[in-house]
Amino acid sequence: MLRKLFHLAGIVIPVIYLLTDKQTALIVTAGVLVIDIILEALRIKGILKLPFIEQNMKKQERRRMSGSFFYVISSFIAMALFEKNIAISSLFILSISDPLSSVLGSRFGRIRFLGKSLEGTLVFFFSSFFILLAFSFTIPIAVAGATIASLTELFSSWPVDDNLSIPLVTALALTLLTRL
Repeated sequence: MLRKLFHLAGIVIPVIYLLTDKQTALIVTAGVLVIDIILEALRIKGILKLPFIEQNMKKQERRRMSGSFFYVISSFIAMALFEKNIAISSLFILSISDPLSSVLGSRFGRIRFLGKSLEGTLVFFFSSFFILLAFSFTIPIAVAGATIASLTELFSSWPVDDNLSIPLVTALALTLLTRL
């Protein structure tokens, strides 16, 4: 549960972009990325011990870069490559829909497939759909975008971290969908 709350804290990056311009958001995110790379390198080498963080990590993250690194790098890439509205909404989907679906899916999920629950996947879809509507995407684009984001989350697995794949695949899909 604490891991998902930490995941939700990632909302800070798209909020900064929402409230500022592209250059400012990229500079702040680049700074966070540099700090994250240094801390991750020290953590992986065993030089830096962070018990609170280590207790809330996935087992496979203990000897490699954590999800936070992939989130920050995908944030930087999304902001650099995609329109502001598309980048921000894709990052909101990752920072809101992913932890929300995980918490509710693990608590209320009964129908399991691909290591996830149908209920969690539906929460991911509907929360993504409403995020896209909030960013003024049309209903058909919101449905298609939420579907693509949900499928990306459902099929994401190592070696491609979902913190990298969800926002980038979603942003690419939204870019293509808005140009049709």
